[in-house]
This record gives sequence, structure tokens and C-alpha cells, in this order.
Amino acid sequence: MKKALLSVSNKEGIVELANFLQSKNVEIISTGGTAKKLQEAGISITPISSVTGNPEAFGGRMKTISFQVESAILFRRDHDQDKIDAKNLNIEALDYVVCNLYPFQAVSRTTDHRATLIENIDIGGPTMIRAAAKNYESVTILTDPSQYDYFMENFSTLNAEHRYQFAMDAFTMTAEYDQYIFSTLAKDSLPIASTVASELRYGENPHQKASIIPWKNTKAVNTLANAPILQGKALSYNNYMDMDAGWKCTSELNELYPEKFITTVIKHANPCGVAVSGKDLIESLTEAWACDPVSSFGSIISFNKEVTEEIALFFKDKFVEILMAPSFTKKALTLLSTKKNLRLVEIENKNYHEHFEQVIKSINGGLLIQEEDELHHYEFKNMTLEEIPQEMNDLKNFGMIVNKYLKSNGIGLVGIKNNCLALAGAGMGQPNRLDSLKMLAAPRAKELGYNLEEVLLVSDAFFPFRDSIDVCAEMNIKYILQPGGSIRDEEVISACNENKIAMEFTATRHFRH
Repeated sequence: MKKALLSVSNKEGIVELANFLQSKNVEIISTGGTAKKLQEAGISITPISSVTGNPEAFGGRMKTISFQVESAILFRRDHDQDKIDAKNLNIEALDYVVCNLYPFQAVSRTTDHRATLIENIDIGGPTMIRAAAKNYESVTILTDPSQYDYFMENFSTLNAEHRYQFAMDAFTMTAEYDQYIFSTLAKDSLPIASTVASELRYGENPHQKASIIPWKNTKAVNTLANAPILQGKALSYNNYMDMDAGWKCTSELNELYPEKFITTVIKHANPCGVAVSGKDLIESLTEAWACDPVSSFGSIISFNKEVTEEIALFFKDKFVEILMAPSFTKKALTLLSTKKNLRLVEIENKNYHEHFEQVIKSINGGLLIQEEDELHHYEFKNMTLEEIPQEMNDLKNFGMIVNKYLKSNGIGLVGIKNNCLALAGAGMGQPNRLDSLKMLAAPRAKELGYNLEEVLLVSDAFFPFRDSIDVCAEMNIKYILQPGGSIRDEEVISACNENKIAMEFTATRHFRH
């Protein structure tokens, strides 16, 4: 008679599986809460103590860990000496092991109390699972309720290849479980990825395959990776990159202006429109869209407040890829549902007080890991005879955050339009910042009707030569923020004084590659 050991924390589907096994004349051995649930369902079980020769003890810490259980799983059925040893030791083979683990991951999302976390570390389960997976030639290991139906449907034809796939699932689970424990308890450790990948529509280009893997690079429970997608087609690699930039830019501005209404428009991972309104979200959206209507086509847009019917109507005749917001009203959802390809992503603003994030990128043969650039409070130091007026204080903070999300070399021109803080012009991704300013940011601001004498220029890194200041003077730009720190700072400061330009240093560089 074949034997199965059932010992699970997640008891979904376990009664149905046990009934099936009994119908196939398989003896069921079980432990603790699993045994109780099966008995309550009228299923006869053999208690684990009859195999181990010992009672369950120490509050359930000792149940399956024993010479008898592990031997019953591990001995090789086609090995002559193993069979002799098993007979001499009265070891009867276990043919099926059904086991999943204490819910350490779920518990860690609700508490960081060390004793509670430690108590939810499974010991016997991983031992049994690894033993069964190692001996897959003879033993079937099931570690997830999602496998039960497939197992039952193919029971009569299960072979070593089936068991090997179950074994790989088992090793995947225990590896992820152990890594999760380590990265939770060792708080400053390298973040560990999940091993479960979800396929994306494609990568940066349609011929590239791509997937998304949950990664424990933040303690936040609700993350961009698991944000609900309320409607629309599947997301691509580029979609997630754009969403990440838009959501973070909006969230950082929300940290500074939590009572105001913020819209960020992202195209190719760069802000092409950003606006902060003190009135309402539609004003913020209107001004952000107007920053660059051409680039706004096919963009992703992030909001810091609930999307309403008024916002949905704005997009009636406009194409965008994704809308992101903390919530959507029912009327907004109804209106937006007519745009079948439009993705709606529901996500709260990022919390910058509790959940610090690490960023991981790959190169050939390795991972590059750094802290996310989450600095959004600055000290400004005037360096010139002229001063930036106090009424630009909000604009300075706004400009620093928006400019942070422009790909380097980044020059941002920010101003006030229709009572909104807004991105007037941007130059990004250029080998030198002169091109970012002269060929991109300034012409765009002029097209939108900004008076360049009234905008604030923000540079993501220092000006290494006075030539940038000379260009600013040619264009009548009067106010500059830059990190400072160049060996030619005095040359640059002198150029500002010659041209009656006010410049402040921030001592903060915001490169973004």
C-alpha cells in the first residue's frame, strides 16, 4: 500500500486531495492541524507519531523531524543496499509528500516583532520538502494547492519527469523562503528577489522577452510591482519604467505639497509635463498636459489624488497609455472603460518616511546596487550679488524634484503659469548640458510663452565652465540653481555677477542615468 504524508499550513484544497488519495488506496499520514482538519472531514489518518515513535512536542516545533520520516522519503528504491537498510530498520517508503510552510512572508508583512518572526520559521517542512525533491525519481512532492488538480488529473500516468518538475517547484519555494527569512531578519542585507516571474508583453522592444519578479527592495507591502491594474492590456517593460518615474516624481512632490493637486506626465521615463495646483486636479492636469502636448500623446500620467469624472472626460479624445492614481471614482471608471487599451493602475503615493528603497540594475555578469535617490529637502545657498526672490521658494523645491527625474544631462526650466507650478521646458539625455539648455529647454519654454526672465533654471550637476552662464545671459535667464562643487566655481560665480544673474548652490547632484 502506498503512503502519503500530508502536513500543510495552507490547507486550501487539502481535504479534496486527501479524499482523492484515499480513493486510490493510499494511506494518509498526517500531523497537527492538518490531521485535525482531515479527521473533521471524516478522513481516516495515521498520526505521525506512529511513524516517528515519538509524540509531537515543544508546542509543535517537533513533529516530522526524525530518522524514520526522512529515511522513508530518502532511501533509494532502486538501490540494493538502501533496500536492505530500509528492511533492517523497519522503514516503510513514503511515496507522496504534500507540504507547505509556515507563512513567514505573510507574518513579516504585519509585524517586525523578532520573536513572532522567529516562531514562524518552518524547520521540519523544508527538510521534508528537500528530501522528497532530492528523491524525485521515487517520491512526488507537492508544495502548493495550485498543483493538486494537475496531480489528480495525471495521477495514473505520473512519471519521473512530472516528479522532477514538482521537485523544481519545491526547490524554488524553499530557496525563496530561506532568502526571504534572511533578508527580513538581516535588515541591512542584500535584497532578495522572488523566484516567481510574471511575463510582460515584451521588453524595451517587441522582439525582446521580459518579465517582472517581485523583489524585496523595500519594506512596503503595497508596491508598484503589485499595484492593482483595473483595466487594459498587459504591461510592458517600458510601461513599468515609465510608471516608476511618474509615480515617484508625483509622490515626492506630494511630500512637499500634500494638500495640493499634482500631475506628472511621463514619456520615455522623462517628465514632459508636471504641474502643481492649489485649486483642483483638472487644473493641474490641464497645465501639465500643456507643457508638451506632442509628447503627452501616448504618455503615462500619474496623479496624487483620486481620478474623477472630470478627469476621465479630459481624455475622451486623447490617447495615453496609462493613468495612475490612489483611486478612481465609479463614474470615472465607467467613462474610461470605453478605452479598452488604456491601463488604469491604482496605487497610493509612495511613503518616504518608513520604506527606504534600494535600486538594482544588471550589467553583464553582475548587479549594481544603490540606494534610491529619495532626497527632497534642500538647503539653498546664495552665491552671487543678485538673489533669487523669496516668492520663488516653492518653485525652487518643485524644480529640484522635477529636474531629478530628467535623464542626465538634465536642465529644467520651471515657472508659474495660471497659478500652477509648472515645467516650462526640459532638456535631458544630452552629452553636454549646453545642448540641454540651448537646443531643448529654452526653445520649449519660449514656445509655451514663458518670459525667460521669470523662470528658474535647475541643473542636475554643476556647470564646469562659464559658457553655460554666457548662454543663460544670451537668453535672459536670471535665476539658476545648481549643485556647485566645480574647481571653476569662482569663474562661474563671476560670470553670473557680470551678467546680473542670481545663482544658488544646493550641494546636491541629481544625476539619473
